[in-house]
Amino acid sequence: MSAILQYLLSAFYLGHSLVSPNLPEMMYAVLDDRVEFQLINGAPLEINWNDSATAQGVDGRKWLAANPVDAIVITERVPVLTTMQWHHSADYAAKWVELAAKTNPHVKSYLYATWDDIDDAQTGTTRTWRDRIVSDMAHWQAIANDTNAKLPQLEMPMRIVPAGLGMVRLHDAIAEGKVPDSTSIRDFFHDDIHPNHNGFYYVTMIHYAALTGKSPVGLPSTLMGAGGPYPPVPKDLALVLQQLAQETVEEFRAKGG
Repeated sequence: MSAILQYLLSAFYLGHSLVSPNLPEMMYAVLDDRVEFQLINGAPLEINWNDSATAQGVDGRKWLAANPVDAIVITERVPVLTTMQWHHSADYAAKWVELAAKTNPHVKSYLYATWDDIDDAQTGTTRTWRDRIVSDMAHWQAIANDTNAKLPQLEMPMRIVPAGLGMVRLHDAIAEGKVPDSTSIRDFFHDDIHPNHNGFYYVTMIHYAALTGKSPVGLPSTLMGAGGPYPPVPKDLALVLQQLAQETVEEFRAKGG
């Protein structure tokens, strides 16, 4: 492993198909420590808690009770506002973070803020999707704020991984002709909501910057997965994605996020 990769940080990822095995596997490739995950596709945090024994990956409730990690990263089902209204998002976010804090009182918790379906087939433009991500950030922040209010004993408050805002930045950079061989945000998705390999590479760069506080610029363009290397991202594209990821996190943190 090259020197730039050797940032020692263990993590646990919890969520659904926007985590996928791809994100924790790619994060394992750029963090020099263990990364585990629990996934239930399409599930809110509530179902991930109640049905953890049936999840893909590890049973997070059992695993976290026995294994301290440096960071826990959770996400909520989208559309996020509807899920908040029906599935008690902050209550279950607090349960997961509190569980992780029992084995490591210094654990850092993160809420992975995502996006919902690209709806250009209905609206004629990806701009509506882009703008909805921006407006939904208030809901993601509300989950983090409410979680922190429920856990005043946390050494570090929950922070947001602004992956959705990263997609906004990528969307705009493509429109400005700044992204090699890319003409649409759809170039980074394999359907209306799920990233392709290049899309998950970009999301990984955002998570790396958010969790480590380090720039992803210079990380490899080919990352290892459980079954071997992921398809390589062209080096010129990888560099642009790394830069956009760093800019996304820097700007979000500078604004207090």
